[in-house]
Amino acid sequence: METQFEKVPSNVQEMPERAEETLQAARERLNETLAGINEHARTVARYADETVHANPWRSIGIGFGVGVLIGALATLAATRR
Repeated sequence: METQFEKVPSNVQEMPERAEETLQAARERLNETLAGINEHARTVARYADETVHANPWRSIGIGFGVGVLIGALATLAATRR
């Protein structure tokens, strides 16, 4: 007498193994992508740090301008409601 498992076609029995391989490959690819993003973020942060140290007053002015712009937009959005 055949069991339920023996009635299943062989390609279906291999699916869990293939799923595990696919999952492992996806994890490896995700880890590589995250490592690349992490390295890029460090490079950008290093550049920003060097730029701010080279131009402190300009950086303060830009930060102030961006803050005023965001504040104005937030005030405008709040008064329209």
